[in-house]
Amino acid sequence: MKTVKAFSKALSLACVLLGAGATTAAEFPEKAISIVTPFTAGSAPDGYTRALANELSKAARVPVIVENRPGGSSGIAAQSVGSAKPDGYSLLISGNVAFTGNPHVIKNLPYDPVNGFVPLTTLSKGPMYLYANPDKVKATSAKEFLQQLKSDPGKYTFGYTSITSRLPAEVLQQTAGVKVVGAAYRSGASMMPDLMSGVIDFMFTDFSAWTHVSTGKLKSLGVTDDVRSPFAPNLPTFRENGIEGMDIGFWLAAYLPAQTPQPVVEKMHALLVQANQTPAVKAAMKASGTFEFVQPLGQLEKYQAKERELWGKIIKAAGIQPE
Repeated sequence: MKTVKAFSKALSLACVLLGAGATTAAEFPEKAISIVTPFTAGSAPDGYTRALANELSKAARVPVIVENRPGGSSGIAAQSVGSAKPDGYSLLISGNVAFTGNPHVIKNLPYDPVNGFVPLTTLSKGPMYLYANPDKVKATSAKEFLQQLKSDPGKYTFGYTSITSRLPAEVLQQTAGVKVVGAAYRSGASMMPDLMSGVIDFMFTDFSAWTHVSTGKLKSLGVTDDVRSPFAPNLPTFRENGIEGMDIGFWLAAYLPAQTPQPVVEKMHALLVQANQTPAVKAAMKASGTFEFVQPLGQLEKYQAKERELWGKIIKAAGIQPE
């Protein structure tokens, strides 16, 4: 009889604990949420992230704080969230480089891109643009640009901040038979002055640099997409210039640490989708030259696995070795 009573008491206690856990998940969030990003403050992705954080705060009815942790090719930010408590209050918003490119170019990643996170959803995406210093690059099209590079092998230098911005130039070297020199930078903010002053000759990055094209400080010679960008409709694609293999873009996505409870995962996904569809966030997308790209819960894991495999093939073909 005592054994039965003891079992009954233990079962009741277990039910209470399970009920308490369910209640906690149902009431999520109850305190401030931290969004960690690898983007530098003031950059286009940072502007989008802050707009999203503001709308997420309204939807969740708690403060949402953005923490900029650039460096390590997005590895510092990813490591921070990957090692955080899996309670839903540490959220990573990162570009695809952390999960598709880095596994192929960095030998000892400080985070696990496959098992260390719960992939929530992609949020936005966009193509890359070729920007050049107008005094150093006289070409007026991507086709002419390649001819200029071929005429002086090894003379021209490009800047990059990650494998995402490096890969288009590497693909050109492999497919078009040109020889250029790469220079690594910590951030786009540190790279831009060198491009405008002529320290480097060209770079591939997002639409945020277009403002310098408008002022004549830079020129843009092509966009890495199958179709022209609605933000720069007069700019031809590389394919229009007869250059294949340049469909290399980027996307932003949200992640929680592995082992985050499923009810919290579902709640955060719903809140992010809600915030991402607000006029303020859509305006931030437009300002950064990106497009809404949201997926149902569970799809990002499959999507980035395919992307990781594809990027691996491109990186291998480009002859880039892990460092």
